[in-house]
Amino acid sequence: MGFGGGEWQQVATRVMVRFRFRKIESGYWDLGWRYGERRRRGGDGEKIRPIGGRPPPVDDFRLRCTVGKRGDAERGISMTQDREDRISALPRNIIDGILGLLPVEDAARSSILSKEWRYIWATLPYLVLDKLFCNKLAARSQYVFKETIDKILLQHLGDVVKFDLDVSGVQLSLCPDIDRWMLYVTRNGVKKLTLNMSNNSTYKLPSYIYNCPTLTHLKLFNCVFKPPTSFLGFPKLVTLHLEQITFVPTAEFCVINAPLLVLLALMYCNGTKYLNIGSSRLNTLVVCENHYNVELSCFMNCKSLTALHLVIHNSISAERSKFEKLLSLPTLKVLNLTAPFLELLSAGAVPQGLPFTLNCLSNLMLGVNFSQMSQISYSLELIKSSPNLSKLEILVSASSDTVEAVSEYLDTPDCLDQPLNKLKYVVIHLFTGSNTELFFVKLLFARCPSLTSMSIKQVKPSGSKEERNIVIELARFRRASPKAELLYFPYSD
Repeated sequence: MGFGGGEWQQVATRVMVRFRFRKIESGYWDLGWRYGERRRRGGDGEKIRPIGGRPPPVDDFRLRCTVGKRGDAERGISMTQDREDRISALPRNIIDGILGLLPVEDAARSSILSKEWRYIWATLPYLVLDKLFCNKLAARSQYVFKETIDKILLQHLGDVVKFDLDVSGVQLSLCPDIDRWMLYVTRNGVKKLTLNMSNNSTYKLPSYIYNCPTLTHLKLFNCVFKPPTSFLGFPKLVTLHLEQITFVPTAEFCVINAPLLVLLALMYCNGTKYLNIGSSRLNTLVVCENHYNVELSCFMNCKSLTALHLVIHNSISAERSKFEKLLSLPTLKVLNLTAPFLELLSAGAVPQGLPFTLNCLSNLMLGVNFSQMSQISYSLELIKSSPNLSKLEILVSASSDTVEAVSEYLDTPDCLDQPLNKLKYVVIHLFTGSNTELFFVKLLFARCPSLTSMSIKQVKPSGSKEERNIVIELARFRRASPKAELLYFPYSD
């Protein structure tokens, strides 16, 4: 029996309850449910009326949840002793999936449903202590925060396959508690580990994270990455996401040997120029930095690379040939480059063809300065060198109506002298409506015989008359594809 993500969420929503015990006149306790709860409110406060007469003791309650028609959900969850308990009869992995979608405090409350459910939450392989949960505890006191997480881990039975801890909103005075929790999960078979510290944190990762042999997915935020001298790499790591990490080299380079790594994301990290990652199976590389300081030479031998995202927001001073070698990898299917990379690759001149062809590329995302002819021309050369391109996204980083040479260049048919037969979808973000952008859209409409949609998203509010004139002009452009639709999205906050 299997459930998809939607069904799991539906079941989880219906079994999530607010357990409120109230003493009633008969001497028994009534279990108040979010669904199916009968109450009468009087002037003296709230009175609880038992459902169906004298209720049995709490331990004899059974939960019956009917998933299906809307009317069933509206009638609520019925409590009965004799009918079939469908939730408890589900396979254990389904129950774990349902409870894994609940907040940890609601998953813990499920232990009072019956004797069979008493220890289910304590054996959950997924422990997600998110920001909301940690902030709620820390708002009471640091002591409550630490004691509660200690008790959760102390009462846990079995392996912790997934452990998420987000203390980005908690001001921790000391980090020994974090070290202790990391030691516990790394000794209990953790495979997916996420640790999010506060922005001003100088938390240094403990050695047992580096030496954990079971890790397959690792996400770290706001930490200091300094592996011990005995560090040999992550033998089973598949995905590695590092954000706002400070790398401290042990010698000359910080070498990470991860032979099974397929996804690497480096987001706004410091000291990445000392980083050296070896993985022959890497297929997705994401680098997002304010300033270029990543040494990409170690990725030149990644022959399986299919997705490359290089997002740098400031000018780049690096060797052009290294980037061209990386772009020429024959397996690339997704390529994302920002304007500083285009400026570096074009070398400030109009290129006459490229020394490589991107035969597998199907999705191209470019940040383009439309006041620079070199960037526009290099973008067109990338498009022409991608014969199987099906989706193109352009992010307008800057634009100007004063550069007449750019408009004249785009208005000549020679700048794009071949049809783009496979291109079906074009999206232009941060559109300002300048002449150069309009000529670029006109050019694509005329050279894409298979185009299905041209989506244009306005960057700023403009006068109704000015915007109307832009839309009218866009709608008048000749289209090589009879199926091409123009989708215009006005600016919205």
